[in-house]
Amino acid sequence: MSSIIRYLIRMTSFSSNCRMFIFSNSMLSFGISSIEVFLGLYFLELKFREDFIGTYYAVSTGTSAILLLLAGRLSDRIGRTTSFYITLAGHFAGYSLLFMYQSRTAIFLCAFINGASAALRACTSAPFLHENARVSERDYVYSSSASFMLMGAMFGNVFGGYLPITLMKLAPVIGAARISAAESYRYSILISMTLILVSALPLLRITKNAPNSAPGAEKNAVPRPAAEAEDDRPLKSGRRLYRKFVIYTFLIGCGAGLIVPFFNIYFAQKFGLDSGRIGVIFMLANIITAVSMMMTPAITIRYGKIRSIVFMELASLPFLLTLGLSGSFSMCVVSYLMRNALMNMNNPVFTNFIMENTDKDQRGRVNSIVTLGDNFSRTVSTYISGRLMTDHGVGLPYFITAVFYLAAALFAYFSFSALEREMKKKLAAQAALVGAGR
Repeated sequence: MSSIIRYLIRMTSFSSNCRMFIFSNSMLSFGISSIEVFLGLYFLELKFREDFIGTYYAVSTGTSAILLLLAGRLSDRIGRTTSFYITLAGHFAGYSLLFMYQSRTAIFLCAFINGASAALRACTSAPFLHENARVSERDYVYSSSASFMLMGAMFGNVFGGYLPITLMKLAPVIGAARISAAESYRYSILISMTLILVSALPLLRITKNAPNSAPGAEKNAVPRPAAEAEDDRPLKSGRRLYRKFVIYTFLIGCGAGLIVPFFNIYFAQKFGLDSGRIGVIFMLANIITAVSMMMTPAITIRYGKIRSIVFMELASLPFLLTLGLSGSFSMCVVSYLMRNALMNMNNPVFTNFIMENTDKDQRGRVNSIVTLGDNFSRTVSTYISGRLMTDHGVGLPYFITAVFYLAAALFAYFSFSALEREMKKKLAAQAALVGAGR
């Protein structure tokens, strides 16, 4: 409880830019999640198979992978806030195509636009938060951002899960003709699109880029005390370290791409659930993960970022195997909730680790390259998983994912543990110097 109270107190000290950006990002997450929770079911209603769904997600993540480097440069050049406006406009345009047309061409064009928008969003979020937060509070800023995004996704899952069902029930009541499941999904997309537009409102309170400022920096970015400015310099950086970041995220992406886009298909086909019940399960997962993320800074401060990451990845493996093996609905739901919490708690931790070990003038580029490795691996594995599920059922990808997660955990431990130990010694030495100066 004390960790959560400390966390909430920290949040009140965030800069206005950070708070508004986190709020906007969570609202965007709400709008996107309200569509994504039933999107796979919508495609099934349109008589597309699982391999088509896998191809759709592969096009989306593949587009992100291809455009990430360009998106990183664009974000550095035009500023983080403007980049986020473009992200919102792109998602709105992509889902508009999905609402208006049901052809393969329109659906894949939607995947392309959403993928491009996701690339720009990925290249913008982490550098913006890093540039507008104090060194001492970055663990809290990153976990807060991820936690609020999950809360937005949580409400979006429930809203989007029950929205098509509600529309089908309301149509005869208000005197309209009865609508099919496919039509209810389609109109649900239209309603959810308005939520994406609303997420632009908090951005209006973010101060625009200052002249002669560093790329992406904001006018009211948090000033750095002298001691923190020293901490902000990476202990060790360079292409070799950046390649290790990419390899790690590549392994995680290979595993995640096999299962994450298909969780709604998993519960629908294995247990016959409708979109409403799937949305409730997704909501529970996000609640548990959001609360868990509030405790993440306390865990990483005590045990270290890398040890925490490795432990959480290894702890997720039994739950992954249960999802692949068990036919018990309750066991599979619990396993899904635990796997989701353990793996998503890692994201803000590793993002912060990357940013604090990257040179200031290369953060946007390195972030885009690392995200490129993640998206490229997800593109390939998502496509493969769609074929595997079509031919061998929904369980097989979970075993393969467990292998990738195990490899990622071992790689992180042997690649980054020594660097983190050196960083702790550096910070301890600086703290001693500051104490002596007092």
